[in-house]
Amino acid sequence: MTVAAEARDLEAVREGLQHWLTARHPEADDVRVGPLGKPTSGYSSETLLVDAVRTTRGHEVEDHYVARLPPAGGGIFPTYDLHRQAEVQHALLKCRIPAAKPVTVELDERWVGAPFFLMERVRGDALAEGYVAAGRLAEAEPDVQRKVQTEFLDALADVHRVDWEGLGLGVLTPAGERGLVHDIARAEEYVAWASDGDVPSVLADSIAWLRANRPDPEPPLSLCWGDPRLGNVIYGPDFSQHALIDWEMASIGPAELDLAWFVGLHEVTAAGSGGDLPGFLGHDDVLARWAGRMGRDVVDYPWFEVMSLLRSDSIYLRIRVMLLAAGMDEPWLRGETPGQVRIASLIR
Repeated sequence: MTVAAEARDLEAVREGLQHWLTARHPEADDVRVGPLGKPTSGYSSETLLVDAVRTTRGHEVEDHYVARLPPAGGGIFPTYDLHRQAEVQHALLKCRIPAAKPVTVELDERWVGAPFFLMERVRGDALAEGYVAAGRLAEAEPDVQRKVQTEFLDALADVHRVDWEGLGLGVLTPAGERGLVHDIARAEEYVAWASDGDVPSVLADSIAWLRANRPDPEPPLSLCWGDPRLGNVIYGPDFSQHALIDWEMASIGPAELDLAWFVGLHEVTAAGSGGDLPGFLGHDDVLARWAGRMGRDVVDYPWFEVMSLLRSDSIYLRIRVMLLAAGMDEPWLRGETPGQVRIASLIR
């Protein structure tokens, strides 16, 4: 599901993509785009599955794409930089890290009514959000579960070890905006925007705690994924990694930001599901696996867990504001969140 202030006319988008592909392939006698599909998950950009057939002198070619568009009428981020995602995915492919191959970023809104990022579709499926409690990973043997977790940790460390400067990715976070002082300031600015100024007291307290307890020295800078979760991997039938996806939050910062995002969110989810998957490593072993792949120790993990939970809960607040504004009023949209409970226990 994509959270947006308005519903987009998918038929108009389909027609626009068909016109765009026709212009892109003037040699083709005919270009047809079928009905657009939508993945079942996702709370940020609008993601569409595009199947196209072009015919040239009787020869048919099928193309399968994924299109990402900013949500209609606004979404969970103030701005959407599609070039950012494409640049990161290009760089990852150069490093042989599995990612979807970008096709183009089209900024001319006359085609579909918005800019869009088109990439080649990767075969496979992502895990559902409730993968700890149900689904094919929960039903898999413990050794398969262990393989999924450890290979994810290895891939995450591989992302953190890339030569981001040599790949030209320093533009993700310009030199004057790097460092935890800036990261805290951005987190504070975002939570104020996301909550319409109604910041829960525990999140305000966490910002003060983060400032007072900032690691010194700070960990070295890395390419950060931004949203590293098992749900952001496309898997084959054997759980092999086919692509790491969703790079719109990519930045340059301490790799612990990513590590704590993955570990902290997973542990909160597992606690809410009654326990973790039997094949998964425990907390200390997870950190050790990542550290071994990185070739350095984890720096001040608890601090980064508070930061990551603050950032993730802020996004949840934005989703909640939008769902309430859209007329949804379920009990889970009210009150303290599991993330806030965890933050409160950490900063005490």
